[in-house]
Amino acid sequence: MKKEIFLFRHGLTLAGEKKLYCGKSDLPLSPRGEAELLEKKLTFFYPDISHCSLFTSGLVRTKQTQKLLYPGLTASVTEEKGFQEIDFGDFEMKSYEELKENPDYQGWLRGEVDRIPHRSTESFDNPCPNGESWDKMNERVLVSLEKILKNDHSVAIFTHGGPISALMAHFFPEEEKSLYEWQPEFGEGYKITIEGESAFCIKIPQKEVRG
Repeated sequence: MKKEIFLFRHGLTLAGEKKLYCGKSDLPLSPRGEAELLEKKLTFFYPDISHCSLFTSGLVRTKQTQKLLYPGLTASVTEEKGFQEIDFGDFEMKSYEELKENPDYQGWLRGEVDRIPHRSTESFDNPCPNGESWDKMNERVLVSLEKILKNDHSVAIFTHGGPISALMAHFFPEEEKSLYEWQPEFGEGYKITIEGESAFCIKIPQKEVRG
């Protein structure tokens, strides 16, 4: 039976504007982030998801994004914490400039650089100090997806760049993209269609100007 998975990355936050590592921190959208989402909604084609079961990660930036993009679909939205962003631990809410002289950060960054050429098909357990590794995040995201697909064949998930990248790498390993290469822009994402053992994807929103 055909299944549809719509993946939406939340809009911009102040942490995003300042280029800070932001995972578990529960930040709202910034005024600029809200304005950009509304502009994209007016300019590009977002898909009809009225037939889908809706999920957010439970963090406020994903709930706000869902309400801004689909204000008519707020009556029944489920929070699924497994779709939250990676926990950056000691690096949370800090910038590269703040961290670049930190030996722990230098070690973590070297591990990330080594991981990228191996793409996401390789297992690299390189956790942030007192945080998560990409492997651990991948595991919980896939568990959450399996859980919600048991009852629903069409789901729309308002989540974060890391979980979206993990899901795209899982379904499309032949693309040989790293998690960083799969990460969509703020307010954007993918639609995945699964039929039998085949999976197809398109980007969200469609880059066609209305009118």
